[in-house]
Amino acid sequence: MRLFVTITIDDPLKLNSLSFDSFTEIARLLQMAEEDNEVVATVLQSTGEFFSAGGKFESIKDIDKTGVREREDRLRAEIAAMNVYVADVFAHHTKLLVCCLNGPAIGLAASLVLLCDMVYAMNESVYVLLPFTSLGFVAELGCSVTVPSKLGVNRANEHFFFSTRIGYDEMIQSRMISQNFNLPKGSTKEFNHRVHELLDQSLKGNNRQAMLNIKRLLNSGDALIKAQSRETNTTLPFWLKGEPFKRFEQLQSKQRKHRL
Repeated sequence: MRLFVTITIDDPLKLNSLSFDSFTEIARLLQMAEEDNEVVATVLQSTGEFFSAGGKFESIKDIDKTGVREREDRLRAEIAAMNVYVADVFAHHTKLLVCCLNGPAIGLAASLVLLCDMVYAMNESVYVLLPFTSLGFVAELGCSVTVPSKLGVNRANEHFFFSTRIGYDEMIQSRMISQNFNLPKGSTKEFNHRVHELLDQSLKGNNRQAMLNIKRLLNSGDALIKAQSRETNTTLPFWLKGEPFKRFEQLQSKQRKHRL
């Protein structure tokens, strides 16, 4: 009997950045775990030194190259629909969601981390960053709910308004990180293995249905779905006007400094 399944982001040479299709694939794999009656927990992990640097520049540029009408259609299909689908799958996932945070998580990838029930850190170098205002659009994937609930409203406001890092110290203070494994840089493989060992030991000692029922009682899925609807309707006009495309282009050409 397998108690948990693992979804691995594995493109370390590109800092595990993700295309829009990649986010959809993560959600699809999450649904497969949801449908497996033996599974109690789903684990998100990465390889290399970054959990994920967020969206791939190539995905953004590919949409921007199209004509006005086609660009609008693709924005609704690839950004709006993807956000709604991924947020819905995560919000309704009844299994325990565990994140192996081996390094920085940026943008939409940071939003995925914030959707997890437990976050384990490899060391003190981890952080999450939600650079939406810096990139010219607004919060996505339900983080307008998850960030205030984990950090408090005032701290969430500052991070959202000014696109500042949520660093290790703040994550520890807010109890967002469950445990720090204190492993050196380059130990991602060992870190992931140790988290798996911890989960294997912990899950075996507890009643499966009791754990899932507690997850259900604590679930804020309805609030996440409502938030995602508002986020999508608010962020789409920014994309339609083209501001994010310009800022991503400036980042790629080094005209704008990345907040990594």
